[in-house]
Amino acid sequence: MISRFFKKFYLHVVIWTILLLLPFITYLYQPDKIADFKIYAAATHLVNILFLATNFYLLCYFVAPKFFFGHRKTFAAAIGIGFFIYVGLNYIIVYFNPDGELAHLVRENILFVRLIIGPGIIYSLCMITSSMIFLYDEQARQKELNKQIALEKTTAELTILKLQISPHFLFNTLNNIRWLIRKKSPDSENTIIKLSEILRYILYEVDGPKVELFKEIEHMRNFIALQTLRLPIEGNVELTIDDAVKNRMIPPLLFIHFVENAFKYGVDSKNSPQIQFQFLETANGISFKSRNKILRHTESRTNEGIGLTNVRRRLHLLYPHRHDLSLITTEDGYFEVILKLVMDEN
Repeated sequence: MISRFFKKFYLHVVIWTILLLLPFITYLYQPDKIADFKIYAAATHLVNILFLATNFYLLCYFVAPKFFFGHRKTFAAAIGIGFFIYVGLNYIIVYFNPDGELAHLVRENILFVRLIIGPGIIYSLCMITSSMIFLYDEQARQKELNKQIALEKTTAELTILKLQISPHFLFNTLNNIRWLIRKKSPDSENTIIKLSEILRYILYEVDGPKVELFKEIEHMRNFIALQTLRLPIEGNVELTIDDAVKNRMIPPLLFIHFVENAFKYGVDSKNSPQIQFQFLETANGISFKSRNKILRHTESRTNEGIGLTNVRRRLHLLYPHRHDLSLITTEDGYFEVILKLVMDEN
């Protein structure tokens, strides 16, 4: 930002310096004309440049921002007043010219051209350029503002989506604890410890945009441990992690919905559950796979639909065009989720 400001500053200095020195370039090619150099002409040229530069920046950074969009008449009036002042300035320059320029202009009948047409063209070019720079800067500022608004909206939306997932997860965990207490299970104390770790993670670890994957995996282990304790029939529940992905940075609570659903629809009271979770490193990111035998078909899937919609929305916001989510029901009655993420970091 600072670098861009200085580049613009230097560019303006160079342009105005060129305009200031332009009348004197001929002396480089015709040094004999230096003897005809007139201080009054140089001084009046400097006054013209200072006046145009002053009006240029007043229009660009004060008049246009204040009046261009809401008070067009005031904006036009300010330009008009500046033009009449410029005409008056040129008349004073001509009138006090010691070489009798005024009499010469009247005699040649070109006073109107010298005082109106010439200054009008120069002043108009200056004001048009100033207005174009203002509009360009305003467009860039508006684009930056829209980008900031979109970022804030995305951040707020992600927070809402994350909060929608966490209470559902906590509700299921509390149901598990109630079930263990009713059963008077000796694992109740360990379950409360697991719950405290889950709450600590949700309250203190997921306030940032990303966490280390190994923390998310530990959170999943706690959840899986709680769910495994209440399995009515012993089964196979596996969590496999490629060591290469443990230090990856990922958005928190991104996978827990799929873990919840694997237990929700992969466990019943008659069959042995078969549930597998897997994290693998890919060429440009990570891959998560959830696979479970579909054992429960009768429950309403309204909450699942809401949860899946939330996950899809988060993926769209966090990994636009950089994720691939596949939901597959196999012929042998398994449900598979395969989520591939293209990561920013290596």
